[in-house]
Amino acid sequence: MLATALIFVSFSHIFLVVGAAPGPLDFGPLHDIASNLLDKAGGIISAESNDALDDIFEASGSKATTIVSPSDLTTAFSRPAYFSRAAYCSAAAVMAFSCGAPCDALVDSVKILVTGGLGGLIPRFIIAHDNSTNSIVVAHQGTDPSSIISIANDVELLLTPIDTEVFPSAAQKNVLVHSGFLDTFLRTAPIVLSAVKHGISATGATSVVLTGHSLGATLATLDGLMLNDALTNVSIRTITFGSPRIGNQAFADFVDASFSNGSYLRMTNKADPVPHVPPVFYVHAQGEVHLGEGGAMACEGQENDSAGCADGVGLLAIATGINDHTGPYFDDISFGQDQCLI
Repeated sequence: MLATALIFVSFSHIFLVVGAAPGPLDFGPLHDIASNLLDKAGGIISAESNDALDDIFEASGSKATTIVSPSDLTTAFSRPAYFSRAAYCSAAAVMAFSCGAPCDALVDSVKILVTGGLGGLIPRFIIAHDNSTNSIVVAHQGTDPSSIISIANDVELLLTPIDTEVFPSAAQKNVLVHSGFLDTFLRTAPIVLSAVKHGISATGATSVVLTGHSLGATLATLDGLMLNDALTNVSIRTITFGSPRIGNQAFADFVDASFSNGSYLRMTNKADPVPHVPPVFYVHAQGEVHLGEGGAMACEGQENDSAGCADGVGLLAIATGINDHTGPYFDDISFGQDQCLI
């Protein structure tokens, strides 16, 4: 049974679910809650892909770089960015679409299905139906730059074996992940999995998009891997912003093997130091799109240190680039609590 208290808001209902401490996933009671919530959802979900980025990231192992046009950048990243930004706002404000710019970007085309989290130990999250792309979207709140760097570099939070009951395809691959990120993921994994399953059943959905900024990016990545193992005949796309490294070399290889072509994308911004932590024993998967002063660059392969990629940014710039973590990224989109009206 989970060892946390979660608040879930859907339609006119508020649910308080209390469990014990993080441990093996127990889907029983949360399965019933998600069923009641998601049975009310409607619509048909389908995948939205970006052919340009799909083609760029098709060649695994290459360290090439390719300029990404503003139109391709907007097509691939704008909707996930809107959701990631809104995930920082309170559940009540998101449900009422009264959180300012983050809500204004979504109000005309989005139906909120579930919101949850407390904003601290359990980061806020949103599960919604995006009519503009016919997708179910799961978005996770991040944290402020100083906190995420502290968490990522905490020597007490060592690499730990991934839970192969949750990620069965990682079995016998020596996949290790940051223990703090894994623990945070496990606090919300049951409701995310159960709610998405019921959403698919209720709506005929064929695609799911996972997204988040900062700490939320790590949770979205782990969500995507979990759903990729748990669901069949469903398109899974994971698109993140400002993610730190999450696991070891085997973890990066596991991510690459789990997502085809451009279905895993991670945006890095200028001299943001967060993608560079933890600095040792951790490796980024491929799928990087880096925003530099001259525009956007698709950086193929793992840890591409070419000019125009995050690993190609100088150490002095990284040391003074903390403000790049929150943005602006592209189209003047920034992330953080201060983007919310309330």
